[in-house]
Amino acid sequence: MSFMVALSLTCGSAMADDVTIIDHITADSVNVIVQPIGLDERLSPQPEADESDMRDKPSNAKGHQAGYRIQVFSDNNPRTAKNEANSKARTIRSRFPQYRSYVSYKSPYWRLKVGDFRTQQEANAAAADIRRAFPSYGKEIRIVKDRVFISD
Repeated sequence: MSFMVALSLTCGSAMADDVTIIDHITADSVNVIVQPIGLDERLSPQPEADESDMRDKPSNAKGHQAGYRIQVFSDNNPRTAKNEANSKARTIRSRFPQYRSYVSYKSPYWRLKVGDFRTQQEANAAAADIRRAFPSYGKEIRIVKDRVFISD
């Protein structure tokens, strides 16, 4: 249900020192609160970014199952994390085009995950290849459980 917000406040000396803003707002019965259209949707919990924000999301989610991915990057710096995640995704895609990359945001972290692996052993082997190709990424590389896309 929407509510209208029509609120006019007076500042400074017009308000008595002992009157709070709540007292002022509720003093007369004319105050109406208007909720902007779509506010309910914006305030309701959003789906995890991993599922809604994928860069290379396959069009057919039929093969969606539990599996493993390689997390290559995770950072919460609001100024640089998104660009760094996308930059690393492009770099890894250029060297390993066989692996999908997934850049996601789940507050407050931007993450880059790579690949869709059925087993932890498959993910470990691919992670070793990525570590060899990009030694500077080595500290952050870890295997994580995730929902993956396996096409048969």
